[in-house]
Amino acid sequence: MGSRAEIVVIDAGAQRKFYTHWGARSLHLDLLPGAQSALRFATAQEEVENWIYDLDAAAVIDVDNRMLLWHSTVCKESAIRCAVFETMHETWPDWTVHWAEFRERDLVDYCAGRWPQCVVTVFGPDKPRLYTPAIDLAHLLEQGPALVDVIAGWKHADRLPTMPPSGLHLVPAQRSGAWWAFDNNSGVLEAIAEQWRGWRWENWDDQMLNVLSKTDPGPPPGLMAAFQSLSASFEQHQLLDAGTEASAALLNTTDWLQDLTHSLGQAPTAIEDNTFTHRPIDLSPTELNATRQAIATAAMRSQP
Repeated sequence: MGSRAEIVVIDAGAQRKFYTHWGARSLHLDLLPGAQSALRFATAQEEVENWIYDLDAAAVIDVDNRMLLWHSTVCKESAIRCAVFETMHETWPDWTVHWAEFRERDLVDYCAGRWPQCVVTVFGPDKPRLYTPAIDLAHLLEQGPALVDVIAGWKHADRLPTMPPSGLHLVPAQRSGAWWAFDNNSGVLEAIAEQWRGWRWENWDDQMLNVLSKTDPGPPPGLMAAFQSLSASFEQHQLLDAGTEASAALLNTTDWLQDLTHSLGQAPTAIEDNTFTHRPIDLSPTELNATRQAIATAAMRSQP
């Protein structure tokens, strides 16, 4: 019971975990204003040692690599999630922000150094195999044809948690391959591929961009309404935190049950602990105004 959220902060190579029992429903609102306020919020929560599972929301704030990875069941609908991401584009400048589609599994992999740096597909006599190594494409190609044997020992990927910036496609039987990269490194990759003597290579940059443009569904239905809802919930959050509201309701129920059992001649004991602890933070006027402006700017930019 509760609204459980865990936040991992990675800073100077160290990982610290923080937990709130009632903060999950408003986690996206606490992340929304940007990195500094999000870090203040995270470190105000209860520090814990281990991963907590079956969460309603979670995030990794990686200061070292300026990466935010998050998930919230409140934002499972595409419209509100899109509104949050568009706003974070304004409030988290120069950060990479990713949605953790596979929830804690993605977060654990990221913190363990297993976050995909590229995607590798291998066509052979059996069905195509997919790999998502935590190694960038340039370092893979530098291994030359020996990479084929190295890959054979890897565990197949069963999911693609993010769209990596580059990819490699190998057909060993034909001694052919292709790469694509969205980070303007194609020249470097082409030079490295020349080390693969006897192999024929193709650059799939344009093809992948065409595929992505054709599969882009555009703004989700109801996006403008989602921006209005996000703005209203952000304002409400500054007055009464959702976790505080939920825990207050639970405490009221506990009081009612105590009164009922007392009327029946019983003397129940209520145990109170830090289960009811949740610590939202106060935003400065500057942070409040900047977040409000970010929501408005993102909404205007997203208008059809």
